[in-house]
Amino acid sequence: MLGIQKPGNGWFILPWVAFIPWYGMLIAMLICWGVQGRPIYDFMDEYSNPIYISDIGATNLRPLFIACSAWQGLGWCLTVVAEYWQRGGTIPLVQSRPHFSMAPWFTKHERNLIISACCFAIIGELGLLFCTIFSTKNYPHVHTAMVCVFVVLMFLSILCLTAEYAVMGRHYALIHPQATGTEGIRFDDLKWNEWPGVKWNKYTVSAICKFVWLVLAVVWAICFAAIKHKSRSADFEWLLAFWFGIIFVILSVDFYLGGRFRVSRYFHQINNYRGYYKYEEMRAVANNQEMGGTYSNDLETSESFPKDNDDERTSA
Repeated sequence: MLGIQKPGNGWFILPWVAFIPWYGMLIAMLICWGVQGRPIYDFMDEYSNPIYISDIGATNLRPLFIACSAWQGLGWCLTVVAEYWQRGGTIPLVQSRPHFSMAPWFTKHERNLIISACCFAIIGELGLLFCTIFSTKNYPHVHTAMVCVFVVLMFLSILCLTAEYAVMGRHYALIHPQATGTEGIRFDDLKWNEWPGVKWNKYTVSAICKFVWLVLAVVWAICFAAIKHKSRSADFEWLLAFWFGIIFVILSVDFYLGGRFRVSRYFHQINNYRGYYKYEEMRAVANNQEMGGTYSNDLETSESFPKDNDDERTSA
């Protein structure tokens, strides 16, 4: 039996803290509606079984709806920010020195994708918060508009994270210790469909998982919006709400695996960073006593930072 290895840090818990209350809210809503006898509220147009989440959220459970949606929204945004910070991102007025709890990004493209994901997430989650505040009972048009803002912006946020991991997977494939025939290959010279090296790495697998999640979410969102039968449409809304929690689990796995990068099977075997600027910065931070103390990873070892062969370095 495979044992669970010691995590590098506790950041993998953050996504769980964010989405478990969300699941609790959904389950509580279903239980309360069922205990009440599955009523059809006076502000609803027609019979439905089940009814929409927002219909239950417009009743006396509205405070629960607002509070748990706000918690989930804050948790998602903090999770994306944590991705940025753990990979060496700095936050003005908060963290001026880079911290590497996870392997850093390779180029500024991945950094920009994380920042974009965060911006989209903030706006999208505000849409959800306003959706709960402006109930479907009293503000049906505003409520529907905010639902659209939430769905579209969260789609873009998760799409950016998917693209980030896909791009990192292509870069990591080139420097992977098991990669063969990649010497002298510059990433910028590759065509979009070229993926030399070890393509099936942890970044690629994570990107595929996120992409599959996203495709299914889009399909179910279309069903939710397009199906005219209220009960079947509500089925897909509840399915989407529970499906949303799975993306938090995927990010938790990313954090768990990423937090162990210094003692992972292959990282210490990398002998050439190929000039990737953030990896050079990570090594400089590790070797510079004046910037010491920026590593809190309990799994850090002195052998975790390989020496580059400057003669083999290529720009990328």
